[in-house]
Amino acid sequence: MGTRLTLIAVLLVALMIVPGVTRSGLAAAQAAAQTPAPQAQSNMQDMMKMHEQMMAEMKAGDAKLDALVKSMNSSTGDAKTDAVAAVVNELVRQHKSMHGRMGQMHEHMMGRGMMPR
Repeated sequence: MGTRLTLIAVLLVALMIVPGVTRSGLAAAQAAAQTPAPQAQSNMQDMMKMHEQMMAEMKAGDAKLDALVKSMNSSTGDAKTDAVAAVVNELVRQHKSMHGRMGQMHEHMMGRGMMPR
């Protein structure tokens, strides 16, 4: 019975100590996360700039497609065929461009060590 009480006492002490250790470790990790290294900050700024540029390009591409679709919908006869071809060609161009940007982003992220290889 004495061994059993000793074991229970040790477990209770351990349970009281572990949360304190965990909290202090968590506080240290949070402090480190709030003050990013200069390199990480630079990487984040680069990523934000790339994101803003990509969003601007997508918005411009959408506007171009809107204009082409409007022209296509109002066209008739041979002009309609040409307008459909223009829409399809623009869609293909944008699709290839998107894949190119994705490849660049992948290389950028892999080259900076942001993702494991």
